[in-house]
Amino acid sequence: MSGTMRRRQLRDLPSLLVGGFAVALLSLSLKHHLDEIREPAWAPGPVLAMALEGAPALVLLYGGYWLADSEFDAENRWTVRAWTFGGGAAFLTATWATMVVRRLEGRTIAEPVFPILVTTVSGAVAGFAAGYYNARARSEAHEARTVADAFAFVNHFIRHDRQNDLSAIRGHADPLAEADATAEPAARPDSATIIGEKASEAMTRIETSGAVAETLVDDPALERVDLAAVTAELVDSAATTHGVPVRADLPDRAPVVANAGVRSVVDNLVENAVEHNDADDPRVHVAVELDGETARLTVRDNGPGIPDERKESMFEDDSLEGASAWSRRSSSATTARYASRTTSRAGRRTWSN
Repeated sequence: MSGTMRRRQLRDLPSLLVGGFAVALLSLSLKHHLDEIREPAWAPGPVLAMALEGAPALVLLYGGYWLADSEFDAENRWTVRAWTFGGGAAFLTATWATMVVRRLEGRTIAEPVFPILVTTVSGAVAGFAAGYYNARARSEAHEARTVADAFAFVNHFIRHDRQNDLSAIRGHADPLAEADATAEPAARPDSATIIGEKASEAMTRIETSGAVAETLVDDPALERVDLAAVTAELVDSAATTHGVPVRADLPDRAPVVANAGVRSVVDNLVENAVEHNDADDPRVHVAVELDGETARLTVRDNGPGIPDERKESMFEDDSLEGASAWSRRSSSATTARYASRTTSRAGRRTWSN
């Protein structure tokens, strides 16, 4: 077992409470029955009674240890703890109520500790099992919603990317189709080059869509990626495609821990700044800064910007159905939301000024 797992088991409060509850019940059982076992007129009854109480308590103790090692998040571990305590309390209350009724009826109650301990620890074990199945059902439902949301998001985002690429291809293909042999011959090589580049980019994005989905749904397989090289390539492509000057301040290398999805993040941030800049003199500035082990990508432009009242909603991490109307239909919001979700899954942050 790794040191990290041991530390988690030692400091996981829900698991400690479950285990502590089991130890307390086991201690009460041992204290109560050991005195009986030491008596001269020894009988097997106390041993059997201690086994009836101790076996479920040991099961519950192992359950607390298992809970700390489980894949449940903190909320679900607290759910299991609540069901455990609730089950023990419910069984204890029921047993106590029957004893009160018998006392009111004038009946003698012989050794009430034994049935109280048995029912309490049995109720705790039953509650732990019920809490486990409840937490597992909630966890699986959340995972299913996450997967469905991620694929809906990736589908929406890929359609947005393909529309941008195909619009650029069509914009450069139409002049080639309409131009005659003597009309601006210099324009033909540039347009043909751009068409080829955008087609290649479309294929690359399709190939990296698997990495994007993995980033949103599961723990992605990360590797070292040169953010400076990726950014330089995409800046040149965006500037050539849209004819907008893009100033890039990049170091020689900027290694980061990411996967193929980082290309889509950079591509969409840069392309969004270039494509939607309607200033008379559009300017875009892209920079990668290194600060120790941290790499910061900054994209600035002199376009209209994001309205202040929309800056918070554009980073919404809900499903597409739950996002605001502006956030759903705005390509800026789509880009920002995608960048936020993919970087946050990798332990990074995205923000807007």
